[in-house]
Amino acid sequence: MATIHILRHGQALHNVQRGYPYRDPPLTELGIQQAKNVQLPAQPDLIIVSPMTRTIQTTLLVFRDLLNASPAKVKVEVWPELRECYDAVCNQGVSRAAISAKFPQFDFSCCDEEWDYPPHTALDAYNRAELVRRRLKSVSRFYDNILVVTHRCFISFLAKGARFDVCECRSYKFLYENEFSYKEETDEMRYGANCDTGELQDFGPNVLLPAFPARKDDEALPLET
Repeated sequence: MATIHILRHGQALHNVQRGYPYRDPPLTELGIQQAKNVQLPAQPDLIIVSPMTRTIQTTLLVFRDLLNASPAKVKVEVWPELRECYDAVCNQGVSRAAISAKFPQFDFSCCDEEWDYPPHTALDAYNRAELVRRRLKSVSRFYDNILVVTHRCFISFLAKGARFDVCECRSYKFLYENEFSYKEETDEMRYGANCDTGELQDFGPNVLLPAFPARKDDEALPLET
């Protein structure tokens, strides 16, 4: 199954202008440079992106060589479930027609015609994250490396660990597809603190684990029986 690489978008206007009053802010000049400087652990064969300007701009910059080839050398899918959490104006996107006009090279047909998604709740974000993990696990058998471009707060519901910095990328495997995971540790691995809310969270039966965890040299792997 594929390795899942999660990438946070580059710095956008709302990251530096607190209380930013407009929908769907673009990257700043620094955010553009951050995206151009991203070094990825592997070349993806599938990119999945949130339908917001800052994530799509990041995708176009990070993968410019792959996407500017004719034909493009990587498949891109837009998943509205990857949109950001919380109801600040900056986390609200625009209509399908408006985002399609800005980025005509991508297919936004899975997005609502208008940005009319339900108001944020922790339960909604939790359920969206589990839906994304299930979808990723379903498609991961067909790819080697999947790159997900999304947002800091949503990532806190999607995978355990510390907060992502702008343009930070981390790599994951699904439980049992990871050579360092064992079934007797399922419950311990599923639960962890949500780095945004600080609350204990169940990251579900499809929990994502670090693909390259640190391990002591003298730590022996248990024998299979």
